[in-house]
Amino acid sequence: MPMYEYQCDQCGEQFERRLSISDFETPQDCPACGAGEATRKVGLSSFVLKGDGWAGKNARIKKQMTRKNRRLAGKEDQIKRDAPSVTLAPNVDGERVASWSEAKRLAASKGKNTTSYDSYVRKEKSAGGKT
Repeated sequence: MPMYEYQCDQCGEQFERRLSISDFETPQDCPACGAGEATRKVGLSSFVLKGDGWAGKNARIKKQMTRKNRRLAGKEDQIKRDAPSVTLAPNVDGERVASWSEAKRLAASKGKNTTSYDSYVRKEKSAGGKT
């Protein structure tokens, strides 16, 4: 709710009241002398638009998110530089083999399901045997 400034017609006391927009024109009682004849001064002493639909708030949040994303991007880059590169090597139960095709054959010979190896074998064949 907005804050309105009033001035008492009797004693000249100035005071503020937080009122709804529909009530600002009703006569206000003076806190100093108790007279109910205070008139509203022109202008608002403070008026804050709250909620998500206001341009000022949206701009502020956009700036905050830009700073946050920039800061996080820097941290992510640092983590990528610090972390060792991890590659998936062809193996069956921890036993390393030279290619995914060999890994699939070894898994089949041990009675394991080999469907998870199929995509790696296709990539290996399309790359010409390079992993």
